[in-house]
Amino acid sequence: MHIRRYLWSIAALAVVLLPHSVLARGHSAFLGIASNPSEVACWSHGGGAMVNNCSGARRWCMPAVVDRAGWFEVVVYASGAGPSNNVGCFAVGINKEISWASQSPTRYLPSFGPTQVIGLGSVYVPDYGTLYVCCDVSTGGRIHNYHYW
Repeated sequence: MHIRRYLWSIAALAVVLLPHSVLARGHSAFLGIASNPSEVACWSHGGGAMVNNCSGARRWCMPAVVDRAGWFEVVVYASGAGPSNNVGCFAVGINKEISWASQSPTRYLPSFGPTQVIGLGSVYVPDYGTLYVCCDVSTGGRIHNYHYW
């Protein structure tokens, strides 16, 4: 009797928690591309992280695979040694016709030194739309990875 109740409790917990863990996704910044193709040489990578080696800020954009329409929370893990190595990111959901977009505000590293979480908030992606995460990375700034759910 206790075993049956225990198994039902585990099953109920799985029904509640499993959808959230299945829908959460994370990717290495290495999946992205330089927003300006002429700036490809500015970027280097290591361990999946992307680093801007040119002077001044450069934009790096990364695709995020979505399987459904809806609101998505997005966070980026990034780092910079100081204000001259800052990273600012935004997320954008775009419809399939590329005629409409939902964009988060650009948010920057909350502090400098070790890896920080940049919370971008929510963006809406319509049916058959796409989600992108873009970051403006100052010299020496680093994008590690990004997660969304």
